Amino acid sequence: MPVKLASSIPQYAYRAETIRQQEAIVAREQGVSMWSLMQTAGGAGFHLLQQLWPKANTILVVCGSGNNAGDGFVLATAALKQGLRVYLHSLQAIENYHDDAALACQQFLKAGGSICKINDVDFQRVDVVIDALLGTGIKGQVRQNYRDLIGLINKLAQPVLSLDLPSGLNGETGQPQGDCVQADATVTFIAVKQGLLTGRGIEFCGDIYLADLGLAKAFNAMVTADVQLLAPPYVPELESRAWSAHKGSSGTVLVAGGNQGFSGAVRLAAEAALRSGAGLVAVDCHSTMQNVVSSQRPEFVMADATASDCHNQRLLNKVDSICLGPGLGLDQFAKARLPLLAMDKVLVVDADALTLLAHQPMTRKNWVLTPHPKEAATLLGCSVAKVQQDRFAAVKAIADKYQAICVLKGAGTLISDGQQVFINMSGNPGMAVAGMGDVLAGIIAALGLQSQSLFKAVLTAVYIHGRAADIAALDGRKGMLPSDLFVYIRQLVNQH
Repeated sequence: MPVKLASSIPQYAYRAETIRQQEAIVAREQGVSMWSLMQTAGGAGFHLLQQLWPKANTILVVCGSGNNAGDGFVLATAALKQGLRVYLHSLQAIENYHDDAALACQQFLKAGGSICKINDVDFQRVDVVIDALLGTGIKGQVRQNYRDLIGLINKLAQPVLSLDLPSGLNGETGQPQGDCVQADATVTFIAVKQGLLTGRGIEFCGDIYLADLGLAKAFNAMVTADVQLLAPPYVPELESRAWSAHKGSSGTVLVAGGNQGFSGAVRLAAEAALRSGAGLVAVDCHSTMQNVVSSQRPEFVMADATASDCHNQRLLNKVDSICLGPGLGLDQFAKARLPLLAMDKVLVVDADALTLLAHQPMTRKNWVLTPHPKEAATLLGCSVAKVQQDRFAAVKAIADKYQAICVLKGAGTLISDGQQVFINMSGNPGMAVAGMGDVLAGIIAALGLQSQSLFKAVLTAVYIHGRAADIAALDGRKGMLPSDLFVYIRQLVNQH
Protein backbone atom coordinates (compact mmCIF):
# COMPACT_ATOMS: atom_id res chain seq x y z
CA MET A 1 0.00 0.00 0.00
CA PRO A 2 1.19 3.58 -0.61
CA VAL A 3 3.14 5.20 2.23
CA LYS A 4 3.54 8.97 2.49
CA LEU A 5 7.16 9.78 1.77
CA ALA A 6 7.38 12.36 4.56
CA SER A 7 6.65 9.69 7.18
CA SER A 8 8.79 6.86 5.78
CA ILE A 9 11.74 7.96 3.67
CA PRO A 10 13.72 5.26 1.84
CA GLN A 11 17.48 5.40 1.59
CA TYR A 12 17.78 5.72 -2.17
CA ALA A 13 16.32 7.54 -5.14
CA TYR A 14 16.82 6.58 -8.78
CA ARG A 15 16.75 8.03 -12.24
CA ALA A 16 13.36 7.42 -13.80
CA GLU A 17 15.05 5.73 -16.74
CA THR A 18 16.87 3.35 -14.39
CA ILE A 19 13.59 2.25 -12.83
CA ARG A 20 11.90 1.91 -16.21
CA GLN A 21 14.71 -0.28 -17.55
CA GLN A 22 15.19 -2.43 -14.45
CA GLU A 23 11.67 -3.00 -13.11
CA ALA A 24 10.92 -5.85 -15.53
CA ILE A 25 14.22 -7.57 -14.73
CA VAL A 26 13.65 -7.33 -10.99
CA ALA A 27 10.04 -8.46 -11.31
CA ARG A 28 11.07 -11.47 -13.39
CA GLU A 29 13.69 -12.45 -10.82
CA GLN A 30 10.97 -12.32 -8.16
CA GLY A 31 8.55 -14.36 -10.26
CA VAL A 32 6.19 -11.43 -10.78
CA SER A 33 4.69 -10.76 -14.21
CA MET A 34 4.42 -7.23 -15.58
CA TRP A 35 0.66 -7.70 -15.81
CA SER A 36 0.51 -8.51 -12.12
CA LEU A 37 2.69 -5.48 -11.41
CA MET A 38 0.30 -3.24 -13.34
CA GLN A 39 -2.64 -4.65 -11.41
CA THR A 40 -0.86 -3.94 -8.14
CA ALA A 41 0.09 -0.41 -9.19
CA GLY A 42 -3.41 0.51 -10.27
CA GLY A 43 -4.81 -1.05 -7.11
CA ALA A 44 -2.40 0.96 -4.98
CA GLY A 45 -3.48 4.13 -6.77
CA PHE A 46 -7.14 3.35 -6.08
CA HIS A 47 -6.39 2.60 -2.44
CA LEU A 48 -4.73 6.02 -2.11
CA LEU A 49 -7.68 7.67 -3.84
CA GLN A 50 -10.01 6.16 -1.24
CA GLN A 51 -7.67 7.12 1.56
CA LEU A 52 -7.29 10.76 0.54
CA TRP A 53 -10.78 11.43 -0.80
CA PRO A 54 -13.11 8.89 0.84
CA LYS A 55 -16.25 10.80 -0.17
CA ALA A 56 -15.41 10.87 -3.88
CA ASN A 57 -18.27 9.47 -5.97
CA THR A 58 -17.19 10.51 -9.46
CA ILE A 59 -13.71 10.50 -10.92
CA LEU A 60 -12.17 11.53 -14.20
CA VAL A 61 -9.29 9.34 -15.40
CA VAL A 62 -7.17 10.73 -18.23
CA CYS A 63 -4.97 8.22 -20.04
CA GLY A 64 -2.18 8.59 -22.55
CA SER A 65 -0.28 5.61 -23.91
CA GLY A 66 1.85 2.82 -22.53
CA ASN A 67 1.99 1.39 -19.04
CA ASN A 68 1.03 4.64 -17.31
CA ALA A 69 -2.30 4.49 -19.14
CA GLY A 70 -2.56 0.83 -18.14
CA ASP A 71 -2.26 1.82 -14.49
CA GLY A 72 -5.06 4.33 -15.07
CA PHE A 73 -7.30 1.67 -16.63
CA VAL A 74 -6.71 -0.66 -13.68
CA LEU A 75 -7.57 2.10 -11.21
CA ALA A 76 -10.70 2.96 -13.21
CA THR A 77 -11.78 -0.69 -13.20
CA ALA A 78 -11.37 -0.90 -9.43
CA ALA A 79 -13.42 2.28 -9.06
CA LEU A 80 -16.23 0.86 -11.19
CA LYS A 81 -16.33 -2.29 -9.08
CA GLN A 82 -16.67 -0.13 -5.96
CA GLY A 83 -19.66 1.68 -7.43
CA LEU A 84 -17.98 4.96 -8.38
CA ARG A 85 -18.94 6.80 -11.53
CA VAL A 86 -15.96 6.91 -13.89
CA TYR A 87 -15.28 9.21 -16.79
CA LEU A 88 -12.27 7.93 -18.73
CA HIS A 89 -10.79 10.00 -21.50
CA SER A 90 -7.95 8.60 -23.60
CA LEU A 91 -5.66 10.44 -25.99
CA GLN A 92 -4.97 7.18 -27.79
CA ALA A 93 -7.35 5.04 -29.79
CA ILE A 94 -8.24 1.74 -28.14
CA GLU A 95 -6.82 -0.28 -31.00
CA ASN A 96 -3.43 1.37 -30.54
CA TYR A 97 -2.87 0.04 -27.02
CA HIS A 98 -0.50 -2.91 -26.81
CA ASP A 99 0.49 -5.66 -24.42
CA ASP A 100 -0.53 -5.13 -20.77
CA ALA A 101 -2.01 -1.68 -21.42
CA ALA A 102 -4.32 -3.20 -24.05
CA LEU A 103 -5.34 -5.96 -21.61
CA ALA A 104 -6.04 -3.37 -18.90
CA CYS A 105 -8.16 -1.37 -21.35
CA GLN A 106 -10.20 -4.44 -22.28
CA GLN A 107 -10.67 -5.29 -18.61
CA PHE A 108 -12.06 -1.80 -18.02
CA LEU A 109 -14.49 -2.08 -20.93
CA LYS A 110 -15.67 -5.53 -19.78
CA ALA A 111 -16.35 -4.11 -16.33
CA GLY A 112 -18.86 -1.72 -17.89
CA GLY A 113 -16.60 1.24 -18.50
CA SER A 114 -16.49 3.35 -21.64
CA ILE A 115 -14.16 5.85 -23.26
CA CYS A 116 -15.60 9.35 -23.38
CA LYS A 117 -14.72 12.57 -25.14
CA ILE A 118 -13.47 15.33 -22.89
CA ASN A 119 -16.40 17.53 -23.97
CA ASP A 120 -18.82 14.90 -22.63
CA VAL A 121 -17.45 15.11 -19.08
CA ASP A 122 -19.73 16.82 -16.56
CA PHE A 123 -16.95 18.53 -14.63
CA GLN A 124 -19.33 19.77 -11.96
CA ARG A 125 -19.87 16.15 -10.93
CA VAL A 126 -16.19 15.20 -10.90
CA ASP A 127 -14.67 14.92 -7.42
CA VAL A 128 -11.09 13.84 -8.28
CA VAL A 129 -8.98 13.75 -11.45
CA ILE A 130 -6.59 10.82 -12.01
CA ASP A 131 -3.57 11.70 -14.12
CA ALA A 132 -2.34 8.69 -16.13
CA LEU A 133 -1.20 10.57 -19.21
CA LEU A 134 2.58 10.31 -19.29
CA GLY A 135 4.88 8.13 -17.25
CA THR A 136 8.63 7.77 -17.04
CA GLY A 137 9.04 7.22 -20.77
CA ILE A 138 8.50 10.86 -21.74
CA LYS A 139 10.93 12.02 -24.43
CA GLY A 140 11.40 15.66 -25.32
CA GLN A 141 8.78 18.35 -24.94
CA VAL A 142 5.14 17.46 -24.28
CA ARG A 143 3.16 17.27 -27.51
CA GLN A 144 0.41 19.80 -28.18
CA ASN A 145 -2.57 17.46 -27.63
CA TYR A 146 -1.17 16.49 -24.23
CA ARG A 147 -0.41 20.11 -23.43
CA ASP A 148 -4.00 21.10 -24.16
CA LEU A 149 -5.33 18.43 -21.79
CA ILE A 150 -2.76 19.25 -19.11
CA GLY A 151 -3.77 22.90 -19.33
CA LEU A 152 -7.42 21.94 -18.85
CA ILE A 153 -6.61 19.75 -15.83
CA ASN A 154 -4.63 22.54 -14.19
CA LYS A 155 -7.56 24.94 -14.56
CA LEU A 156 -9.99 22.62 -12.79
CA ALA A 157 -10.87 23.16 -9.14
CA GLN A 158 -10.85 19.42 -8.41
CA PRO A 159 -7.84 17.75 -6.75
CA VAL A 160 -5.50 15.72 -8.93
CA LEU A 161 -3.82 12.39 -8.17
CA SER A 162 -0.90 11.60 -10.49
CA LEU A 163 0.19 8.02 -11.07
CA ASP A 164 3.97 7.48 -10.90
CA LEU A 165 4.80 11.15 -11.56
CA PRO A 166 2.93 14.28 -12.72
CA SER A 167 2.55 14.11 -16.48
CA GLY A 168 5.06 16.35 -18.21
CA LEU A 169 7.64 16.16 -15.43
CA ASN A 170 11.09 14.79 -16.22
CA GLY A 171 11.73 12.13 -13.59
CA GLU A 172 15.49 12.47 -14.08
CA THR A 173 15.91 16.20 -13.49
CA GLY A 174 12.71 17.46 -11.88
CA GLN A 175 12.10 19.90 -14.74
CA PRO A 176 8.79 20.18 -16.62
CA GLN A 177 9.02 19.26 -20.28
CA GLY A 178 6.91 22.20 -21.35
CA ASP A 179 3.57 21.94 -19.55
CA CYS A 180 3.16 19.74 -16.47
CA VAL A 181 0.22 18.53 -14.40
CA GLN A 182 -0.05 20.29 -11.04
CA ALA A 183 -0.87 17.37 -8.75
CA ASP A 184 -2.23 17.50 -5.23
CA ALA A 185 -0.75 14.05 -4.59
CA THR A 186 1.56 11.73 -6.50
CA VAL A 187 1.89 7.99 -5.93
CA THR A 188 5.18 6.79 -7.38
CA PHE A 189 5.82 3.11 -7.96
CA ILE A 190 8.59 0.67 -6.99
CA ALA A 191 11.19 3.30 -6.01
CA VAL A 192 11.46 7.05 -5.67
CA LYS A 193 12.33 8.98 -8.83
CA GLN A 194 15.02 11.54 -8.06
CA GLY A 195 13.37 14.26 -10.13
CA LEU A 196 10.39 14.38 -7.78
CA LEU A 197 12.53 15.70 -4.94
CA THR A 198 14.52 18.67 -6.21
CA GLY A 199 14.14 21.84 -8.23
CA ARG A 200 10.73 22.49 -9.70
CA GLY A 201 9.74 18.84 -9.34
CA ILE A 202 8.69 19.55 -5.77
CA GLU A 203 6.25 22.20 -7.00
CA PHE A 204 4.26 19.80 -9.18
CA CYS A 205 4.04 16.64 -7.07
CA GLY A 206 2.00 17.75 -4.06
CA ASP A 207 2.24 15.14 -1.31
CA ILE A 208 4.37 12.21 -2.49
CA TYR A 209 3.51 8.60 -1.70
CA LEU A 210 5.55 5.50 -2.48
CA ALA A 211 3.95 2.19 -3.40
CA ASP A 212 6.86 -0.22 -3.79
CA LEU A 213 4.60 -2.98 -5.19
CA GLY A 214 6.43 -5.51 -3.05
CA LEU A 215 9.66 -5.09 -4.99
CA ALA A 216 11.56 -2.46 -2.97
CA LYS A 217 13.90 -4.84 -1.16
CA ALA A 218 14.78 -6.79 -4.28
CA PHE A 219 15.10 -3.64 -6.39
CA ASN A 220 17.48 -1.97 -3.94
CA ALA A 221 19.56 -5.14 -3.75
CA MET A 222 19.83 -5.59 -7.51
CA VAL A 223 20.03 -2.02 -8.82
CA THR A 224 22.77 0.48 -8.03
CA ALA A 225 21.33 3.66 -6.58
CA ASP A 226 21.83 6.93 -8.41
CA VAL A 227 21.41 9.16 -5.36
CA GLN A 228 20.78 8.81 -1.65
CA LEU A 229 18.20 10.61 0.47
CA LEU A 230 19.33 12.61 3.46
CA ALA A 231 16.88 12.01 6.29
CA PRO A 232 16.74 9.99 9.52
CA PRO A 233 18.03 7.37 10.02
CA TYR A 234 20.58 8.09 7.27
CA VAL A 235 21.94 11.37 8.69
CA PRO A 236 25.53 10.83 9.95
CA GLU A 237 26.04 11.18 13.70
CA LEU A 238 28.39 13.78 15.15
CA GLU A 239 31.16 12.80 17.51
CA SER A 240 30.23 13.36 21.13
CA ARG A 241 32.11 15.98 23.14
CA ALA A 242 34.48 14.63 25.77
CA TRP A 243 34.04 15.65 29.41
CA SER A 244 37.57 16.99 29.35
CA ALA A 245 36.89 19.21 26.30
CA HIS A 246 37.91 22.88 26.32
CA LYS A 247 37.44 25.71 23.83
CA GLY A 248 40.64 24.81 22.01
CA SER A 249 39.69 21.17 21.54
CA SER A 250 36.22 22.15 20.31
CA GLY A 251 37.69 24.01 17.36
CA THR A 252 38.21 27.61 16.29
CA VAL A 253 36.29 29.01 13.34
CA LEU A 254 37.17 32.20 11.46
CA VAL A 255 34.30 33.85 9.60
CA ALA A 256 35.59 36.34 7.03
CA GLY A 257 33.23 38.77 5.32
CA GLY A 258 31.07 41.60 6.55
CA ASN A 259 32.14 44.33 4.17
CA GLN A 260 31.01 47.90 4.77
CA GLY A 261 27.22 47.91 5.20
CA PHE A 262 26.97 44.10 5.37
CA SER A 263 27.39 43.21 9.02
CA GLY A 264 24.30 40.98 9.11
CA ALA A 265 25.63 38.18 6.93
CA VAL A 266 28.89 37.69 8.85
CA ARG A 267 27.01 38.03 12.14
CA LEU A 268 24.56 35.24 11.19
CA ALA A 269 27.29 32.88 9.96
CA ALA A 270 29.40 33.46 13.08
CA GLU A 271 26.58 32.82 15.53
CA ALA A 272 25.53 29.74 13.57
CA ALA A 273 29.05 28.38 14.05
CA LEU A 274 28.87 29.06 17.79
CA ARG A 275 25.44 27.46 18.11
CA SER A 276 26.75 24.44 16.21
CA GLY A 277 29.43 23.71 18.81
CA ALA A 278 32.53 25.64 17.79
CA GLY A 279 34.71 26.40 20.81
CA LEU A 280 35.71 29.84 19.59
CA VAL A 281 34.54 31.97 16.67
CA ALA A 282 36.57 34.86 15.32
CA VAL A 283 35.13 37.42 12.94
CA ASP A 284 37.13 39.23 10.32
CA CYS A 285 35.01 42.09 8.97
CA HIS A 286 35.36 45.67 7.73
CA SER A 287 36.64 48.06 10.40
CA THR A 288 33.42 50.08 10.21
CA MET A 289 31.40 46.98 11.03
CA GLN A 290 33.38 45.72 14.02
CA ASN A 291 31.52 47.59 16.74
CA VAL A 292 28.16 46.57 15.29
CA VAL A 293 29.07 42.88 15.15
CA SER A 294 30.80 42.68 18.52
CA SER A 295 28.06 44.57 20.35
CA GLN A 296 25.44 42.11 19.17
CA ARG A 297 27.35 39.03 20.28
CA PRO A 298 30.15 39.64 22.80
CA GLU A 299 31.26 36.00 22.52
CA PHE A 300 32.91 36.75 19.16
CA VAL A 301 36.63 37.42 18.95
CA MET A 302 37.21 40.30 16.55
CA ALA A 303 40.15 39.83 14.21
CA ASP A 304 42.49 42.62 13.19
CA ALA A 305 40.63 44.38 10.39
CA THR A 306 43.70 45.58 8.46
CA ALA A 307 42.83 44.27 5.02
CA SER A 308 46.36 44.11 3.69
CA ASP A 309 47.70 41.68 6.30
CA CYS A 310 44.55 39.77 7.26
CA HIS A 311 45.99 36.46 6.09
CA ASN A 312 49.21 36.94 8.07
CA GLN A 313 47.83 37.68 11.50
CA ARG A 314 48.68 35.42 14.44
CA LEU A 315 45.07 34.41 14.98
CA LEU A 316 45.15 32.34 11.80
CA ASN A 317 47.70 30.01 13.37
CA LYS A 318 45.04 28.97 15.85
CA VAL A 319 42.18 28.70 13.35
CA ASP A 320 40.93 25.21 12.44
CA SER A 321 38.16 26.17 10.02
CA ILE A 322 37.44 29.17 7.80
CA CYS A 323 34.12 30.40 6.46
CA LEU A 324 34.81 32.89 3.67
CA GLY A 325 32.14 34.93 1.91
CA PRO A 326 29.12 36.10 3.97
CA GLY A 327 28.74 39.81 3.16
CA LEU A 328 32.22 39.84 1.61
CA GLY A 329 31.61 41.99 -1.46
CA LEU A 330 33.78 42.13 -4.55
CA ASP A 331 36.00 45.14 -3.89
CA GLN A 332 39.58 45.46 -2.63
CA PHE A 333 38.53 44.51 0.91
CA ALA A 334 37.20 41.23 -0.49
CA LYS A 335 40.14 40.54 -2.78
CA ALA A 336 42.58 41.05 0.10
CA ARG A 337 41.03 37.97 1.74
CA LEU A 338 41.51 35.65 -1.23
CA PRO A 339 44.77 34.25 0.25
CA LEU A 340 42.53 32.50 2.79
CA LEU A 341 41.57 30.14 -0.05
CA ALA A 342 45.08 28.71 -0.04
CA MET A 343 45.30 28.05 3.70
CA ASP A 344 45.53 24.43 4.81
CA LYS A 345 42.35 24.58 6.88
CA VAL A 346 38.82 23.25 6.56
CA LEU A 347 37.31 25.87 4.27
CA VAL A 348 33.72 26.84 3.46
CA VAL A 349 33.34 29.19 0.48
CA ASP A 350 30.04 31.03 0.24
CA ALA A 351 28.32 34.06 -1.32
CA ASP A 352 30.61 36.66 -2.96
CA ALA A 353 33.68 34.49 -2.38
CA LEU A 354 32.19 32.05 -4.92
CA THR A 355 32.06 34.81 -7.53
CA LEU A 356 35.70 35.70 -6.88
CA LEU A 357 36.62 32.03 -7.08
CA ALA A 358 34.88 31.70 -10.44
CA HIS A 359 37.10 34.47 -11.79
CA GLN A 360 40.23 32.71 -10.50
CA PRO A 361 39.36 28.98 -10.49
CA MET A 362 41.48 26.68 -8.38
CA THR A 363 41.37 23.23 -6.83
CA ARG A 364 42.39 22.13 -3.37
CA LYS A 365 41.53 19.59 -0.70
CA ASN A 366 39.28 19.85 2.31
CA TRP A 367 36.85 22.51 1.13
CA VAL A 368 33.13 23.06 0.60
CA LEU A 369 31.39 25.30 -1.94
CA THR A 370 27.82 26.37 -1.15
CA PRO A 371 26.30 28.05 -4.23
CA HIS A 372 22.70 28.91 -4.93
CA PRO A 373 21.70 28.39 -8.60
CA LYS A 374 22.95 31.80 -9.80
CA GLU A 375 26.32 31.30 -8.10
CA ALA A 376 26.45 27.76 -9.49
CA ALA A 377 25.97 29.15 -12.98
CA THR A 378 28.85 31.58 -12.40
CA LEU A 379 31.10 28.76 -11.17
CA LEU A 380 30.31 26.70 -14.27
CA GLY A 381 30.23 29.58 -16.75
CA CYS A 382 26.71 28.79 -17.89
CA SER A 383 23.16 30.08 -17.47
CA VAL A 384 20.98 29.66 -14.39
CA ALA A 385 18.46 27.90 -16.63
CA LYS A 386 21.03 25.27 -17.55
CA VAL A 387 21.86 24.65 -13.88
CA GLN A 388 18.20 24.24 -13.00
CA GLN A 389 17.58 22.10 -16.06
CA ASP A 390 19.67 19.35 -14.47
CA ARG A 391 20.69 20.12 -10.90
CA PHE A 392 22.20 16.64 -10.50
CA ALA A 393 24.62 17.21 -13.36
CA ALA A 394 25.42 20.72 -12.12
CA VAL A 395 26.30 19.74 -8.55
CA LYS A 396 28.59 16.97 -9.76
CA ALA A 397 30.19 19.24 -12.36
CA ILE A 398 31.06 21.87 -9.73
CA ALA A 399 32.43 19.25 -7.35
CA ASP A 400 34.54 17.80 -10.15
CA LYS A 401 35.77 21.13 -11.56
CA TYR A 402 36.92 22.48 -8.21
CA GLN A 403 37.69 19.13 -6.52
CA ALA A 404 35.37 20.19 -3.71
CA ILE A 405 32.27 19.14 -1.86
CA CYS A 406 29.43 21.10 -3.42
CA VAL A 407 26.16 22.04 -1.75
CA LEU A 408 23.75 23.22 -4.46
CA LYS A 409 21.12 25.10 -2.48
CA GLY A 410 17.44 25.46 -3.34
CA ALA A 411 14.35 23.29 -3.13
CA GLY A 412 15.72 19.80 -2.63
CA THR A 413 19.29 20.86 -1.84
CA LEU A 414 21.88 18.55 -3.42
CA ILE A 415 25.23 17.59 -1.91
CA SER A 416 27.99 15.94 -3.93
CA ASP A 417 31.69 15.16 -3.78
CA GLY A 418 31.71 14.45 -7.51
CA GLN A 419 30.83 10.78 -7.03
CA GLN A 420 28.05 10.53 -4.48
CA VAL A 421 24.92 12.71 -4.62
CA PHE A 422 22.51 13.23 -1.74
CA ILE A 423 19.13 14.97 -1.75
CA ASN A 424 18.31 16.74 1.49
CA MET A 425 14.80 15.97 2.70
CA SER A 426 14.54 18.69 5.35
CA GLY A 427 13.65 22.35 4.81
CA ASN A 428 10.69 24.34 3.56
CA PRO A 429 9.76 27.43 1.48
CA GLY A 430 10.00 29.66 4.56
CA MET A 431 13.77 29.50 4.07
CA ALA A 432 13.51 31.69 0.98
CA VAL A 433 14.80 34.74 2.82
CA ALA A 434 18.15 36.56 2.86
CA GLY A 435 20.59 35.22 5.43
CA MET A 436 19.60 31.55 5.42
CA GLY A 437 22.65 30.64 3.37
CA ASP A 438 24.92 32.48 5.79
CA VAL A 439 23.55 30.38 8.64
CA LEU A 440 24.21 27.19 6.66
CA ALA A 441 27.81 28.24 5.93
CA GLY A 442 28.44 28.79 9.64
CA ILE A 443 27.00 25.40 10.57
CA ILE A 444 29.19 23.63 8.03
CA ALA A 445 32.31 25.45 9.23
CA ALA A 446 31.66 24.30 12.82
CA LEU A 447 30.54 20.72 12.10
CA GLY A 448 33.50 20.21 9.78
CA LEU A 449 35.59 20.08 12.97
CA GLN A 450 33.35 17.52 14.68
CA SER A 451 33.64 14.57 12.31
CA GLN A 452 36.42 12.44 10.85
CA SER A 453 34.79 12.89 7.45
CA LEU A 454 34.18 16.38 6.06
CA PHE A 455 31.60 15.00 3.62
CA LYS A 456 29.59 13.41 6.43
CA ALA A 457 29.84 16.63 8.42
CA VAL A 458 28.42 18.55 5.47
CA LEU A 459 25.53 16.11 5.16
CA THR A 460 24.70 16.52 8.83
CA ALA A 461 24.98 20.30 8.62
CA VAL A 462 22.65 20.58 5.64
CA TYR A 463 20.06 18.34 7.26
CA ILE A 464 20.20 20.17 10.61
CA HIS A 465 19.85 23.52 8.85
CA GLY A 466 16.67 22.40 7.09
CA ARG A 467 15.31 20.58 10.11
CA ALA A 468 15.77 23.65 12.32
CA ALA A 469 13.78 25.62 9.75
CA ASP A 470 11.05 22.96 9.76
CA ILE A 471 10.68 23.32 13.52
CA ALA A 472 10.71 27.10 13.30
CA ALA A 473 8.07 26.94 10.56
CA LEU A 474 5.57 25.35 12.93
CA ASP A 475 4.72 28.96 13.82
CA GLY A 476 4.34 29.82 10.13
CA ARG A 477 6.63 29.81 7.11
CA LYS A 478 6.15 33.40 6.02
CA GLY A 479 8.10 35.85 8.13
CA MET A 480 10.54 33.23 9.43
CA LEU A 481 13.98 34.78 10.08
CA PRO A 482 17.37 33.06 9.80
CA SER A 483 18.05 33.92 13.44
CA ASP A 484 14.87 32.02 14.40
CA LEU A 485 16.83 28.84 13.68
CA PHE A 486 19.52 29.31 16.31
CA VAL A 487 17.71 27.79 19.28
CA TYR A 488 16.77 24.73 17.23
CA ILE A 489 20.26 24.33 15.74
CA ARG A 490 21.60 24.09 19.27
CA GLN A 491 19.03 21.42 20.14
CA LEU A 492 19.70 19.41 16.98
CA VAL A 493 23.49 19.33 17.21
CA ASN A 494 23.07 17.83 20.66
CA GLN A 495 20.82 15.10 19.23
CA HIS A 496 23.24 14.14 16.47
